[in-house]
Amino acid sequence: MTLHLFTTLPTGPEHSGGFPQLRERARAAQDSGLDALILPDRRAIGPDGPGSLEAGTLAAALTVVTDDIGLVLTVSTEYSAPYHVARLLATVDQFGGGRAGWAVAPPAERADAANHHSGPPADLPVQRSRADEFALVLTGLWDSFQDDAFLRDRDSGVYFVPDRLHTLDHRGEHFAVAGPLNIARPPQGHPVLVRYLTGTEDAASAAHSADVAVLRAGAADDVAQAAGALEEACRATGRRRNQMRLFLERPADTAVDDLLHEAEAGPADGFVLVPSAGAGYETALRTARAVREKHPRTSGPTLRARLGLPRPVGRWPAS
Repeated sequence: MTLHLFTTLPTGPEHSGGFPQLRERARAAQDSGLDALILPDRRAIGPDGPGSLEAGTLAAALTVVTDDIGLVLTVSTEYSAPYHVARLLATVDQFGGGRAGWAVAPPAERADAANHHSGPPADLPVQRSRADEFALVLTGLWDSFQDDAFLRDRDSGVYFVPDRLHTLDHRGEHFAVAGPLNIARPPQGHPVLVRYLTGTEDAASAAHSADVAVLRAGAADDVAQAAGALEEACRATGRRRNQMRLFLERPADTAVDDLLHEAEAGPADGFVLVPSAGAGYETALRTARAVREKHPRTSGPTLRARLGLPRPVGRWPAS
């Protein structure tokens, strides 16, 4: 049995050690056998004070102080521009040698909207539609260069083949993006996309574009029913269920035997161990270490490979 494990790296105001503390926590997560860290991000001050650090900058910094753990940064598709995010994620993936991922942020709230415009946040269906198109634009931008666009051949003197660069010319409901991206194709082709499931509408979105679908804790009483909805949504989009991974959120202090039993008996490919006030980050690492004593982490040169997911060939395969 292959069992994948993610957790969330706490970066909020209660963690006063700054980047040195975050660096050591990321290294500890790597040593504990976790496959990836989810880096949270917020667009406003919450009731508990300042929000987390900006996830893209943090991910880039962590790539140079860790070796092989995945770094999944949270992205607001409501208040970000696709071209900017595509460049950011391609850069992080290049820095880390293929370890970048991104998670669509939770729906925007009024405080988030107030920091970007005077109106309220869009309705949830509109936010979901925007996130779906956002993901489509990003994959198109990452495919701007074919994998063999840069020959770097000294003998022939050919460094780059212009015909292997393609514009996107996307015109959609929410975005108009010409392209091409000005960074070579990321090592993973497309950094790993994580989407959260809270209902059937989210399942449809995940089926279109997600590499990892995470069932929120408490989102469904029947995990098998939620997995069935995801599989049905995949069939509707022409994807196979095994082309993505299904994770479940579980408290950081969940008994290891319970995790292993659930993974063996149910549809889960892995878990997101969620730290809380009662069972914090160190608890998540202890749980991960205990799981890895029985089920070692799979190997792979990239996060995508470690999850058993193929590298996308892109819209313009190599010549």
